Formats: sequence, C-alpha cells, structure tokens
Amino acid sequence: MREAQEKKLTTKQYLIVASMSIALFFGAGNLIFPLHVGQLAGKNWGPAAIGFSITGVVLPLLSLLAVAITRSNGVYQIGLPVGKIFALSFMTLMQLASGPLFAAPRN
Repeated sequence: MREAQEKKLTTKQYLIVASMSIALFFGAGNLIFPLHVGQLAGKNWGPAAIGFSITGVVLPLLSLLAVAITRSNGVYQIGLPVGKIFALSFMTLMQLASGPLFAAPRN
C-alpha cells in the first residue's frame, strides 16, 4: 500500500479549513432553530437540547472525522470499500437528503 505523504498546510489553507468547519457546525439553523425548539419543548427542554446537540454537533463531527480518517475526497470514496453500487446509492441519498427530500421549502 502506498504511504501518504504528509504535507504542511499554509496559513491560507488553515483559514479555509477553519471556515469550512465553522460553517459545518454553525449554520443559520443553529442560530435560530434552538430557540424555536426550546419554546416548543417547554418543560421538556432537556431532551430537546440533547437531541439538537446530537444532530447539530455530534453528527457533523462524525462526518468530519470520517473524511479525515479515511482521507477520502468525497462521499463516493467513503462508501467505495463496501461496494460500487452502495457507494453510488449512498452518494445519491446524501445529495437528495441535503436538498430535495428535506431542505427544500415547503408550504
């Protein structure tokens, strides 16, 4: 197996990675949605806060770690060890989940 070369990042690259990480963890939904969830949860704010923390912090962190550990260039390469059909299906599902299935505006 070919050994990966270790490269030092430039300051500009560090800033780019840092800004992408901030965008991954702190979007507009993380600014507005927690207040709305807290209001709707009422006295059940504890479980609501735990659920929001899992979906808003833990899952993005796991995705960042998955890419860092596997050193992949994208979602397709993450799923490729399982198989080509799985990788294609997984990539397609991720694209649909981030857009048309969940994030698209609704009436």
